[in-house]
Amino acid sequence: MFSTEHFIWLGICAVIITVTLLFLHKKKPPLSKVLDVACVLCVISELVVVGTLIKVVPSSNGSETYMYLPLSSLPLHLCSIQTIFVFAARYMTDDKKRETLLAFMYVTCIAGAGMALIVSSLFNSVEPSDAFSHPRAYQYHLFHSLLVIIGAYIAMSGEVRFKKKHMLTTLAGLGLLGWASIYINSICSHPIYKNEKLQSIEYGTNYFFTFETPIGIEMTEKWHWFLYLFILLCLIIVLELVFYLPLIKRDKKYLAEQNQA
Repeated sequence: MFSTEHFIWLGICAVIITVTLLFLHKKKPPLSKVLDVACVLCVISELVVVGTLIKVVPSSNGSETYMYLPLSSLPLHLCSIQTIFVFAARYMTDDKKRETLLAFMYVTCIAGAGMALIVSSLFNSVEPSDAFSHPRAYQYHLFHSLLVIIGAYIAMSGEVRFKKKHMLTTLAGLGLLGWASIYINSICSHPIYKNEKLQSIEYGTNYFFTFETPIGIEMTEKWHWFLYLFILLCLIIVLELVFYLPLIKRDKKYLAEQNQA
């Protein structure tokens, strides 16, 4: 993280996002058409993830081999789950539920994927020397760039009229997903017991960053974890205010003008 290769990729992603959004702003395609393309790209992205990370692992006695996808590679991060949301937003027929989902995606795609690009976890598994030769490097950066573009175009398209209630529904959605991640991270961990007492954890996942900080700050006491969760909650609320309030004001003005016309 924050290596020369990382900064080069950030520059590439910035160019891709900027050029694509300028193109979309000029052409103004329907959001559904953009989501059509996004659906295809999301499927390709997941195929690359599975194809590059799945392993052939021998059994303990060496008599058989098994295919194995590491637990950390399961599509349970917020950005990975966006693939499901992209398909749902494209094919959902209930307009109110679709609007709520798109409003959720607007913030979480931009902020979540943007943070994933800046605080990159990719280089924990890919050596900097392979930053431009490993397929995973391309998948990681291009997929997260795609999510930023989707989130931005949801706002640019004008097909979603943002309301104050979307701040609450987004907060509730993130809360439910974050709470579920606590159970998922525990299920995916590898505990070591001695005399039926938990001694240590040999391996654990960190979906939604609810168990470990993304910047490596160690938590050694339970109250550290509660404080960390509180900081995450405050950060989410601040980001919601920053992202939603300008659009709520914009759409309130638009609806007022429509009513007067």
